[in-house]
Amino acid sequence: MSSIITPEELKQELDQMADGFCQENHVGKITETASYKEFMSEKEKVRRHMEEQRARSQPRQMIGWEDVVAALGVSRSTAYQIIRRLNQELEKAGYITVRGKVSRVYFEKRTYGVDVDAR
Repeated sequence: MSSIITPEELKQELDQMADGFCQENHVGKITETASYKEFMSEKEKVRRHMEEQRARSQPRQMIGWEDVVAALGVSRSTAYQIIRRLNQELEKAGYITVRGKVSRVYFEKRTYGVDVDAR
């Protein structure tokens, strides 16, 4: 014996799911969830937003020219020269390097002259 769910019951259940999801993820209430597909679309948007926030809050191990410009107040081309020089030093020491990026820890050590905790 199967129970048939009416459209009103389905909408009510979806609204409850949406409200619970919004409360769990500290986002505003989704109003008038018209369909399951719309709810899942909104849920995916919130999930992507939460992942982006998490990624921004954690310091990256490798930095690019934008970070060098921000830290030192130099031009883009100078930032690339600095990255290239630091990578050459790392290669000579036997480390693997990535073109256009440099280790944040090594950059801070060479720039500020102090050992920093590995992040």
